[in-house]
Amino acid sequence: MLTLSDLKPIAEGNGIIDGTPGGLILGNSHSDGGIKVIRQYQKEELYEVIAEFEGWEYILNPLATTKEIDYLTKLNSEFAGKKDEFIEYDIPNGINIINTKPLFENIKETNKLILLDQWSQFIINKHSTKKYLIELDELNKKYSVI
Repeated sequence: MLTLSDLKPIAEGNGIIDGTPGGLILGNSHSDGGIKVIRQYQKEELYEVIAEFEGWEYILNPLATTKEIDYLTKLNSEFAGKKDEFIEYDIPNGINIINTKPLFENIKETNKLILLDQWSQFIINKHSTKKYLIELDELNKKYSVI
């Protein structure tokens, strides 16, 4: 558990990003420490690490997750368990991006945290994201409430 005191210096250094709107995540791979995801714990002033994402995955906003859960599950399962090498690619213009890259380039432990609220959000593995990026982004924007 993390307290508000624990998070204050991280937040003041722009080390926490709101992941609720969704988007393409840029940052560490799992093998480089991943990207920690936090959520407020039971409406208290405590936060817990609930997941570890990795760069090049795509997170959908809560409404897109609710409305398209079956379709998203289908897309995500296409490459389930794939362990092939992943090759980074050029990101098309206009894609929502959640940049969690480290605050200090050579210190991977300084990568930013993603903050989510209480609603469920679907995460798409990086291989399916690469194949369906534009479609995922359009779907996410379709259900955006911001």
